[in-house]
Amino acid sequence: MKTLLFVLMGWCLGVLAPVAAQTTAPVQPQRTEQVSPCITHTLQDNGHVHIVKVDLPCPSVQLVGTAVGTAPTTVKNFAFRNRLNVAINASFFDPQYRPQGLVISEGRRWDNSRDTRQHAFLACTAANRCRIDMPNHKAEVNPEWQTVIAGWQNLRGGTYVCARGASASCYSNARAAHPRTSVGLSRDGRWLYMIVVEGRLPDFEGYTLNQLARLYRSLGVRDAMNLDGGGSTTLVINNQRMNTLPSRQLFLERSVANQFGVRDTAAP
Repeated sequence: MKTLLFVLMGWCLGVLAPVAAQTTAPVQPQRTEQVSPCITHTLQDNGHVHIVKVDLPCPSVQLVGTAVGTAPTTVKNFAFRNRLNVAINASFFDPQYRPQGLVISEGRRWDNSRDTRQHAFLACTAANRCRIDMPNHKAEVNPEWQTVIAGWQNLRGGTYVCARGASASCYSNARAAHPRTSVGLSRDGRWLYMIVVEGRLPDFEGYTLNQLARLYRSLGVRDAMNLDGGGSTTLVINNQRMNTLPSRQLFLERSVANQFGVRDTAAP
């Protein structure tokens, strides 16, 4: 009797296994394209995760922030105006479109802009020497900084970091899956990464910050930071928006307070 039972169970599993395999969505392989001589764009997670990698020592690479007095606008408009190969949205902002944290463009600090322990930032000189602010740190402005964009949570060593005394919203934002925009630096400072994660889609919710931090760690990046995300999340490459926007905003790109982009003058 036991033998007959095992035979029947094996037959049932053999019949059901192909059905299960057919209902599992195939995972698309990683795809990489050369945006310009010094910039690549890689797609992962069935095309929902965009990884832009910039070779900072390239003499043709120029980093660009939103000029003072030109906000708010969309990332696509910002990219077009500045003839950029890549552009993303940047800092969190208030209802008056004032960026939170320290923001510097073309060496000029935005009015009422300052660093706090609650904010991270990416700062770059005219020679593309960049750094990401450490967690729980309030920095003084370095006069050599040409472009600075502010973020919120640090992404460090494969996990997210909220500053000491951070509000509960820092943790709730980190733990939920959302569309994400972020930047990171390789340990040697050579490679700048911009990762944009889609989300709030019928088939893809987005990433938590721990998921995003682990992705950076898999790329060999220890220090990164979370920028404004959600419905603001936008990636534009060569004047084309690459990410799918949430359907609840009718797929319309939002205007944001400031942006960050890369121009590669060696591109045709």
